Amino acid sequence: MLRVNNNLSRILIAKFFGTFGSEMLSFAIGLYILRRTGSALGMGISLVTGPIVSLCITPFVGYAVDTYSHKKIMIASQLGTIISLLLFALFFIEFPSIYFVELVVLITLLAVSDGFLTTAVQASLAQLFGKDDLQRANSLNQSTSSLAEFLAPVLGAIVYTLINLDMFAYIEVGFETVALIAIIFLKFLKNSKISDAEDLQVADTESHVVSNFIEGLRFLWENKLYLVFSGSSGAINFFFATINIGLPFFLVDKLHLTNTQYGSTESAFAGGMFLGGLVLSRLNFKTQSLKVAYFSLSIFSLIVSLIGLPNLIALPKGAYTILFIAINIVLGLLLVFSNTPVDVYMQQHIPEKMQGRIFSMDETVSSILMPAGTIVFGILFDQLNTFVVFAFGGLVMLGLSCWVLIIVSRRKEAVVPIGG
Repeated sequence: MLRVNNNLSRILIAKFFGTFGSEMLSFAIGLYILRRTGSALGMGISLVTGPIVSLCITPFVGYAVDTYSHKKIMIASQLGTIISLLLFALFFIEFPSIYFVELVVLITLLAVSDGFLTTAVQASLAQLFGKDDLQRANSLNQSTSSLAEFLAPVLGAIVYTLINLDMFAYIEVGFETVALIAIIFLKFLKNSKISDAEDLQVADTESHVVSNFIEGLRFLWENKLYLVFSGSSGAINFFFATINIGLPFFLVDKLHLTNTQYGSTESAFAGGMFLGGLVLSRLNFKTQSLKVAYFSLSIFSLIVSLIGLPNLIALPKGAYTILFIAINIVLGLLLVFSNTPVDVYMQQHIPEKMQGRIFSMDETVSSILMPAGTIVFGILFDQLNTFVVFAFGGLVMLGLSCWVLIIVSRRKEAVVPIGG
């Protein structure tokens, strides 16, 4: 139990400092590009670079995580991030005229290291924690991430006015170094399928990257429940753009909230996710986890479909602010209740030798469909009635979540045992 608690504190430290630093840097990069270029195209290129890189490296990430020591991959990824940031800071000072190229290269390198790190961490949780501790670990992980995402833009905006972008990179190096130290001291409760000493030998005997990737696709096809999870997760990320794009547009352009009022509603969403993680860490749904997840998603989707209704009622701005603070707290909480149980279930039941490929594919699909949804819903909100777009996005998500809930209700909880 002591080792489990130590691992939990180390994972949470790594998650907080890694997320906080990267979110601050992302905020600074976005703001810097927008102010230097004044171009939506420049901003768009910086936003799509990450998902494109994630798509390209997916087969390699899955192969590496399912072949090599997870801890080695996590350490190498952190070192790659730190080296990339140091090189960027040096080049940014020496060659300021090509700042945009330098930023795109940095975003590319960080997307590569983050892709390997995220998948390795997710595939390692079953080796770091006992089966009964996975939900608590995932829930607190989500709370920590939400807290970091909430604090980063606030402090980032303050720091941005005081220092240059290269200094942001050095600050990020400090955060990533703390995360690296926490990762180094992680203690695995059980060995990976492949030990450190076997790495080079296995690299010569394992199937090629492409065939390894195809094997992962075949596994998904043969285990339809996991295919449903991955497919529905990607689709919901696409329609989640209803919130990402729609809420700022609705609250600022339609309800005319002030920047402070809008900021309060945005903070409430992160606060709801933080609260949801804390609550979920205390609960144990046992055999009902998937039903809880998709029932929560159904309620989330229903609320989204009704978000446009306040536009039909004349209320003071203060009342709108209070209303959407409450709505966002509930949405944030429901999002954690819908995501975390599915993550825990897959960590518990997908064989360890397949987790790298499955989690990498799942992450890539989501990372591609979310910006795609952002473009589509950005156009829809510009062209159509706000209430209609919210209703459309919410009802499609509701239909998807109800469909998966029906599938889950007809199947047993355990599909493939760990190591099966």
